[in-house]
Amino acid sequence: MPESTAILSEAEAARQISGGVTAAPSRSRRALPVGRWAMHAVLILGVVVMVGPLVWMVLTSFKTAANAEAFFDTPREIGAVLRGLWPDPVTFDNYRAVFTERPMLMYFANSAIYTVCRLLPTLLLCSLAGFVFAKMAFPGRDWIFGAIIVTMMVPFQIKMLTLYEMMVQAGWVDTYWGVIVVGLMEPLGIFLFRQTIRGIPDSLLDAARIDGAGTLRIYASVVLPLIGPTLAAYSIFVFMWSWSDFLWPLIVLNREALKPIEVGILSFSDINNPDYVKMMAAATVAVAPVVVFFLFMQRQFIKGVTMTGVKG
Repeated sequence: MPESTAILSEAEAARQISGGVTAAPSRSRRALPVGRWAMHAVLILGVVVMVGPLVWMVLTSFKTAANAEAFFDTPREIGAVLRGLWPDPVTFDNYRAVFTERPMLMYFANSAIYTVCRLLPTLLLCSLAGFVFAKMAFPGRDWIFGAIIVTMMVPFQIKMLTLYEMMVQAGWVDTYWGVIVVGLMEPLGIFLFRQTIRGIPDSLLDAARIDGAGTLRIYASVVLPLIGPTLAAYSIFVFMWSWSDFLWPLIVLNREALKPIEVGILSFSDINNPDYVKMMAAATVAVAPVVVFFLFMQRQFIKGVTMTGVKG
């Protein structure tokens, strides 16, 4: 009799334990949709914050001046704001004015020159520096790399005066070189390539050395093919920075014939009477190459950013 009582007690305890175990997932299942709703809410808010200004810019570029000014008097209600965003009537006159009133094609050509002349040397120099810091041992290597990383924390505005003095001494003020050489070596690029190249096994480099390859041959034949995704990812950053560069060209350039498109957009702005619709049309034209380039390279961009953190 006592044995049967003990057996029943053990069975009851087992049922309670099993009931507690099965109850826990049910609570987690009930809590899971709440977490998903919160996550989606945060993502939607992020999309609105990031994409909203771009949508407003594009829609405003198709408005008349009166229609654009009327938007600022729209009641602050969601329905009224959404209706006010839509151009009524839709017009393409702003885009015609952008290409007829200003030398927009010349601005485009200048931006293309600055971007291409920065892009290729930057990829070469930053990847080569990353290879040196990742795979070559020399005294003070880690200290030098740490100093380079620290410069990432220095705002460009602090370095701007010194850079301008250097351009004056070199005679590169109001020239293509004055814009191109600034930004050829970026600490972020050196860091990204160094992290990626550290993930390449040393055995591959040793095998190349046994075959008689020198340092530059190893870099060109072994390292570069393996860091293609990182090259593609960083090329997007360089393209975006170079194409949208505004402050430095505004300071170092005076001649209209050398101005890039971002500085050219400023010509549509007047402190007393800014032409919003033409500025938005010019900005839409200016941002189009960046969007196209990103869409073309986005798969390699994601792969390259993922590869960067494989090995610290």
